[in-house]
Amino acid sequence: MLLAAMLLATGLAIVLGSYLTLSRTALKVAHRTFFSNDAANLAEAGVEDALYCFNLMGTGTAVATAWSGWTFSGVNAMKTLPTFNRDQNAVAVVKVYVNGYDGSDASPFIMAQAVVTPFDGGAPVIRTVQLMLRRHPGTGGHGVVVQNGALTMNNSTYADSYISNPTASPTGPWSVYPAAGARSLASVAVLAGSTSIASGQIKGNLYLGSTVTSPPTSDYTGTLTKPYSATFPFPTYPVAADLSQSYNLAATIPATLPRAGDLPAADGRYYYFTTASVRSFSVTANTSVSIIGTSTMAITTATPITLPTTSTLYVYLTGAFTLGTGASLNASGYAGALRIYTSTATACTVADNCQLVAMFHAPNAAFTATGATAANRLSGCFNAKSVSVSSVQYLHYDESLPVYATYEMTRYLDLQSVADRATVAGLTGSYLR
Repeated sequence: MLLAAMLLATGLAIVLGSYLTLSRTALKVAHRTFFSNDAANLAEAGVEDALYCFNLMGTGTAVATAWSGWTFSGVNAMKTLPTFNRDQNAVAVVKVYVNGYDGSDASPFIMAQAVVTPFDGGAPVIRTVQLMLRRHPGTGGHGVVVQNGALTMNNSTYADSYISNPTASPTGPWSVYPAAGARSLASVAVLAGSTSIASGQIKGNLYLGSTVTSPPTSDYTGTLTKPYSATFPFPTYPVAADLSQSYNLAATIPATLPRAGDLPAADGRYYYFTTASVRSFSVTANTSVSIIGTSTMAITTATPITLPTTSTLYVYLTGAFTLGTGASLNASGYAGALRIYTSTATACTVADNCQLVAMFHAPNAAFTATGATAANRLSGCFNAKSVSVSSVQYLHYDESLPVYATYEMTRYLDLQSVADRATVAGLTGSYLR
C-alpha cells in the first residue's frame, strides 16, 4: 500500500510539474505575444511622430521648427521617445530614424523600432517598422519651376543656391545672398516645354517632365531626374467672408499698413482688399499684412514698397507684376517674408539694376528678367509658365525656404527577420538594431 501510494504521489508530482512547466511556458508565450503586439503599436506611434513633422513642413512650417527636438546628421533625423512603462512592469523604448527629413529627398523613409524588456528579465521583444514615402514638392520645393513653357538662360546666366538662415532658427535672422556662401544646390524643374541654357549653367539638380528634351550634361552640375512630375497647387485667395477681420481699401492704398486702429484677423495677419495697383506704401515693423487685389503690382523707384525685415507681406493679384529699372523689393529681407501670387496670363517682368527677394508664383504667365548691371539679384523661388533670364540676372534659390510639400506612403514594411535586422542596422548606421 505504501509503495502504491508513493508511486501515485510520484506520478501526480510528475503530472503537476509538467502542467506547471506547460503553464509557465504558455504564460511566457502569451506575455511575449502581448508584448510583440504592444511593441508594434509603439513603433507605429514613432512613425506617427515623424509623419507629424513631415505634415508640419507641408503646411509651410520651417524645417527647424517642424523637427524641433530631433537630433540631426546630414539629411537624417533621429529621436528617442520618452520611456514607456507597460503592463506587467515591462519597460519600452522607442527610437525613430528618418532619412531625408529636410525635404531634400524625393523618396524619404521612416524607421521606428520599439524594444520591450519583459518584467521577468527575458530577452527583449523588438518590432521594427519602415514607412516609405514619396515627396510631392509644392511652392518653395524648387528654386525655379517652369510649368509649361521654356526655361531660357541667355548669355552666362546661372542658377545656384544659398542658405539665408545658417542657424536654422525659426525666428531668423535671415541673410541676403550669398549668406554663408553660394552653393551648387539649385533645384530647377521644367514640367513641360523646353530648356535653353546657352553658355549658362544650373549649379545643382534638374528635374524634367517626360516630354522635355534633356540638355547636355554640361548644363547642370548635379543630377538629372526624368521623367519627373509634380503638382504645385495655386493658393485659394482669401475672401472676406472667411476672415474674422478684414478691410476694403477700394481704389486707394494708404501710405502705411496696417492703418492706425485696424485689427488683425484671428491668424494675426491684417487683410486688405483693393482694386488699386499694389505699390507705394510701407509695412509697419513687426506686422504681417496680406493684400488681395484685382489689379497689378507695378513697383518703380518712384513707387516703392518698404518691407521691414521683421514683417511679412503676402500679395494676391489678378494682374501682372513688374519691377522697373533700379527698383528693389525686399532686397535685405527673407524671401519667405514676401510672397507674390498672380493668376494673370500677362507677362511679368524685372528690369535692369533690380533686386527681388521673394517667393513668386505666376503659373499662367511668362516671367522675364533682363539687365546688365552687377547689382541685379533674384533670390528666393520663382514659379511661372516660362522663365527667361539674361545678361547678369542670376537665380539664387534660398534653401531656407519652407518646403510646402505633400507626402504619400508608397510602402509599409514590418521588419522582423535576421536579414531584416541587418538591413535596419545598415540603413540607420546601427542607430537601430
